[in-house]
Amino acid sequence: MSKNALIRPVDLTSQPAPYQERNKILHKLLELMQRLRPNTKGNLEKLAIYMESCVAKKSPSGQSYRFNMSVLFRDLNKAKGDFYQIKIAGKSVLKRKIGDQVTNIGDADPNITVPQIMEKLNKLIHDKKSLVDNGYIMDVFDYPSVEIVSTHVSCDRCNMKFEKKKIMEKTLCKYHILKKQYDRETKTTTYPCCGESSTSTSLMRLGCKTHLHHVFRGSTYSELREISVFTSTETIDGDSNVLALDCEMAFTSKGYEMIRLTIVDFFTSQILLDEIVKPLGEVIDLNTLFSGVRDDDFINSISYEELVGRILNKALINRNSILIGHGLENDLNVMRITHKKIIDTAIIFQKGKFKTSLKNLSFEYLSRRIQTGEHDSSEDAIATMDIVKKKIGMSLTKRDWH
Repeated sequence: MSKNALIRPVDLTSQPAPYQERNKILHKLLELMQRLRPNTKGNLEKLAIYMESCVAKKSPSGQSYRFNMSVLFRDLNKAKGDFYQIKIAGKSVLKRKIGDQVTNIGDADPNITVPQIMEKLNKLIHDKKSLVDNGYIMDVFDYPSVEIVSTHVSCDRCNMKFEKKKIMEKTLCKYHILKKQYDRETKTTTYPCCGESSTSTSLMRLGCKTHLHHVFRGSTYSELREISVFTSTETIDGDSNVLALDCEMAFTSKGYEMIRLTIVDFFTSQILLDEIVKPLGEVIDLNTLFSGVRDDDFINSISYEELVGRILNKALINRNSILIGHGLENDLNVMRITHKKIIDTAIIFQKGKFKTSLKNLSFEYLSRRIQTGEHDSSEDAIATMDIVKKKIGMSLTKRDWH
């Protein structure tokens, strides 16, 4: 198998053309780039994937995608291998040139210092409005002290309405494991888990998997507060640090709860904490396909209360910490923590109203495949951390910053 055979197009929420067609065009693009720059030392595979994805995102249909790609091929030939002349939708593909390297975002600066890194990180911290707009709970005093929470909720999987107090009563929940995807070419939606179309008359369109319980996930402050109270890191003084974190979650009788937490130090890449956490509610589904957590893992688990005590302190998470994550509002909500200094790669790389998955960001910016099977919170936390390092021009391999 050739090295080129390993590349693939970035998955998009809305595909302008079938995957096989995009894959074929991507390989032709890379072959052209390799002919134009046979002696380049840069990562042409990564640049080809990036350029194809840019065209795909800007193309509303298969016809426009094919036309825009033909324009890109024409421009590449015209530029005779000078990729810095290439523009997609009016924007230059490459921002700067270092020797003969191909560069997109965050070429590592070997001379960058810790103060310079901290300055760049502080510029990436989101303001309160941006965080609130993206679902973060920022200050418990912004919410009513008493608020009526509905006794009925819609199932997170099949959308059936049910009474929360009856969640442990057995029923039949029919659902699809994976979210449906919209194809702009055929104007249809399909479920990648089973290939069923949403317009199908088959009973399979209702779901390819069944479960004996409905499930739900609270998202508002009042709903989450029913599980346990929130803790603000503003009350915890401590050392300034930068931490990447990721949680795995499961459905329980209380909603959606944390079952694993990984915290990684930004500078040393050392895993500071990786624990299986026993949820407060009775487990309904561990979501093993996505969480990677199994029943046997709870032999060495710790309680939620014990975990909070271990992570909220002056040495780990405190008011001076910068926390990095992807869609971190989900993690902090299940941790029941409010924090101000947040860097969220889902927000940084957001395109309009659409957010790029961590899996695609990792492949696009790191040429790294993650989540190829069950999710791993340590893998996800490190990938998110490395994407930020790449963005600010920091080495991914350097460990000693003293």
